[in-house]
Amino acid sequence: MALRTRVAQERQARMDLILESAERLFVGKGYADTSILDIARQADFSRTSIYQYFASKEEIYASILDRYTDLLTERVAKAVTAAPTAPDKIRAFLEGIRQMMKERPNFFELYFIQRHQVQPRLCAERKRQLNVKRRGLENVFREAYQEGIRKGEVRNIRFKDASNLFFAQIMGMMLLHEYYGDEFDVTLDEHLDQCLELYLEFVQKADSRRETKRFSRMQTSAA
Repeated sequence: MALRTRVAQERQARMDLILESAERLFVGKGYADTSILDIARQADFSRTSIYQYFASKEEIYASILDRYTDLLTERVAKAVTAAPTAPDKIRAFLEGIRQMMKERPNFFELYFIQRHQVQPRLCAERKRQLNVKRRGLENVFREAYQEGIRKGEVRNIRFKDASNLFFAQIMGMMLLHEYYGDEFDVTLDEHLDQCLELYLEFVQKADSRRETKRFSRMQTSAA
């Protein structure tokens, strides 16, 4: 048992090294310009030995996304669960994304910028697995919104529409800053705050908005 555990740990350590090496290359050179040989050299492996752990470059890329998506979903789920109201849960969800982007900036680059290069090359099963991961993240938001509807904290619109609108605003703003950030006179964080407030203005019920503003004024006065 101890031997099997050690062998499994060593295998995982080698896989982690390959993934970390590939991540640096994908971000630095771009996915299309990175070869398996590049990854092998970066990780100090032979080209042949890489295939003992991953079937292809696409498999390596998908495994990187798996790790990041699992981590992000776990974080936002914990933050959302701790928040008391639907608006607070939505704020916590966005904060989880922001923290992830600051701590793991490569995630955004690989997931949103370069994914279109890889998606067509993935096998059907791998595409399905990545979609399951994506839906897992979206479902954290959707369940929070559904709870908000039941409590009368947000508008009774289709939770899928509410989720799609949120992600379109937030991810769209991130993409704009990725490509045209030097043209803006405000930071990405400031733009994300604006997106969030506009979104909450739309989905919150009038009485809920009044209560949120009242609570904000109380906090300001106390400070």
